[in-house]
Amino acid sequence: MKRSGFFLLILILSTSAMSQDPVRTQSSARANASRYILSSASDALLMTVKVWGEVQRPGLYDVPLGTDLIELISSAGGPKETAQLSKIKVIRTATKDREGSVMKVDIKHYLDTGDESDIPEIKADDTVIIPMKPSQYVRISLSWTQQLMSLVQAYALADFYLTRSR
Repeated sequence: MKRSGFFLLILILSTSAMSQDPVRTQSSARANASRYILSSASDALLMTVKVWGEVQRPGLYDVPLGTDLIELISSAGGPKETAQLSKIKVIRTATKDREGSVMKVDIKHYLDTGDESDIPEIKADDTVIIPMKPSQYVRISLSWTQQLMSLVQAYALADFYLTRSR
């Protein structure tokens, strides 16, 4: 571990422990430290977050502290064309220091206006869900219906030819 990264880790742990009593401080510091990773390539302190849904590469990501939602989605390859960008959810896991919460974020508004004020900073253990557009659910349903109708048609044709040959 490089010296500057070590000092950054100590700073984070000490600031989160300042408001707690001494008995809880040690266990809380261990719990908080386990949520962060020190990058070996750079001296950046990384946190793990989850990206689900309509992005090119959903999964677990280790991103630097201070990463915002736009940067995280970009790290996941960007949104798919099927993504509903107006209803993104950021689920913030409850910890000893904060309550759990669910934020709804409208990235479409950001793309239309460039206003970053509603774009949240991502925290350790957040889960980001990018939902599918409602029209895609209809398309998927129609696809299943089409496949089912093809099977019914094949059965009807087979039945017709089998009963005709008798």
